[in-house]
Amino acid sequence: MGLPALDLILHNLVALGVTVVALMLAAQLLLTVLLRISNRVLRSSLLGGEAGAHADAFRRRVKRTTLIVVAVMSALLLMGAAALSFIGLRALGLLKAWFGHLRHEDFAAAGVRLAYAGGILVAAFIANALVRSCVDTLEKVTERSARLEASRALVTEALLRLRTALRTAVTAGAAMLVSLTLSLPAGVHRVVVSAAYVLVALSTCRCAVVVAHLVVDVLFETSNRFSKLESPLKYLGSLTHLSGVTKRAIDYFAYVGAATWVADRLTPDTWISHAGRVGIRIVALFYAARVLVEICLLFIHEIFMNKTAGHTSAEIRQRKTLVPVAVGVLRYGIYFSTIVMVLREFAIDPTPLLAGAGVLGVAVGFGAQSFVGDIVAGFFILFENLLLVGDEVEVSGVRGTVEEIGVRIIKIRDDAGVLHAIPNGQVRKVANHSKVYVKSVVDVYVPYDEDLARIRAMLESVAEETLYAKVGERVRVEVRVQELGQGCVLLRVMGRVPPGKDDDISIALRARILDALRGANIMTAPRPMQVALPESAALRIAPPAAPSQVEQAEMTESGETMPTSIFKPPAA
Repeated sequence: MGLPALDLILHNLVALGVTVVALMLAAQLLLTVLLRISNRVLRSSLLGGEAGAHADAFRRRVKRTTLIVVAVMSALLLMGAAALSFIGLRALGLLKAWFGHLRHEDFAAAGVRLAYAGGILVAAFIANALVRSCVDTLEKVTERSARLEASRALVTEALLRLRTALRTAVTAGAAMLVSLTLSLPAGVHRVVVSAAYVLVALSTCRCAVVVAHLVVDVLFETSNRFSKLESPLKYLGSLTHLSGVTKRAIDYFAYVGAATWVADRLTPDTWISHAGRVGIRIVALFYAARVLVEICLLFIHEIFMNKTAGHTSAEIRQRKTLVPVAVGVLRYGIYFSTIVMVLREFAIDPTPLLAGAGVLGVAVGFGAQSFVGDIVAGFFILFENLLLVGDEVEVSGVRGTVEEIGVRIIKIRDDAGVLHAIPNGQVRKVANHSKVYVKSVVDVYVPYDEDLARIRAMLESVAEETLYAKVGERVRVEVRVQELGQGCVLLRVMGRVPPGKDDDISIALRARILDALRGANIMTAPRPMQVALPESAALRIAPPAAPSQVEQAEMTESGETMPTSIFKPPAA
């Protein structure tokens, strides 16, 4: 199809100008009649001295609405003229055919329909004014509510969207009624109906979204009041972090639902409406899965982590170890079930996919044996209770505190604050300093000339007092002669202490022993140091070089004697 001819474009532009002028004249006439009627109604009402102010406000709103309607209709007429020019039709020809169709009808009936159309427009103007007044009254009511003070901006936006949605619904309904009353052509009527449905759905959807956001904010803000209730509502305050995902889910529900509603009204029983319903169900599934995961986490922590009265520290650490693993398995299970249900929504049978995933998993398992070994070893570590979160352990040459035990790795933080991640498959030997008890060990070097019996009695007394102050109960202390060294005797002081406290208690015990030895005027012997050199690393010092003949002559003249080497020359 080529470009439209110039005479066709001019013809349609002239028709457009005439139509717009006629539209403006009709709007001015209708506006004059409406304003006179409204002025008489308002002045005859019981408003008293406020009648003039209400009449002026109503006049301004009506004029502004009329101007907007004329502008929108002029824009639609311009687009219609452009479309007619593009397809090669003359606007006056269509208008002549329409009037030809009216010839066959009674002009009285046509006048009645025009009157009905005018009445519909007048009723639409009045309804819009009433909507504005009602929303203004509702806004004044909400301003006096103290509970909505924190969400004042959102309340204002919600009222604005509500006013827009109601006025759009009234205007769209009036447009469809006018189209039906005037018996416009089928194509024009379909365009009017489609535009009305889209505008109503969009404005209603935006209003519903803002109102839902307001309800969510108010509900979570008042959740602290439910904490004292003996009902499931007391846990609502722990789910405030779901506010964002709830709002996003509401947005998806609203917009997808509005699009589905429009598709059902305009093109019922098509793939578009079916896709909209599937989309709504998918959004509902994912949101329900997220909420279910959070609720399960809440109750797991409430049952196993918050209610710790009457449990030992070992049982608490065991719960801290197993709860994250159980939470991870639960989360993956819920999301996996959700994905299976989503596949069913797309009419996809997940059974072959699950079977293929099982075969693929076996193949991957053979190719990633170390990964599978880490997972298997992790389960054995958890079930055999070798490690717990918070234990002081030494694993693979790393000593520190266990921060997390996963299915695949163990995270240990050493004394320097460095976090070590050790795969479970590499855990061959575990030294746990937090099981049942450990011993605080302090070594003391004493010279041979001291009275060992007196020193041992003093060390036992000091150790018992220190351990009683740290542990809270009497602890059996053992002082034994551990080693007979070169110039000193090694005495080892040992006592059972609670797990994980051996380092702190040993530091305090060393300080008390040092003070006691100084108070008794007993000097500890230095720790003997032995240096062992391998035979291959023995020092070899080369003999000094023999003096030359000139040097020998100078030494003989000066009366010096030649140095004699203390080293034997190496054997030939």
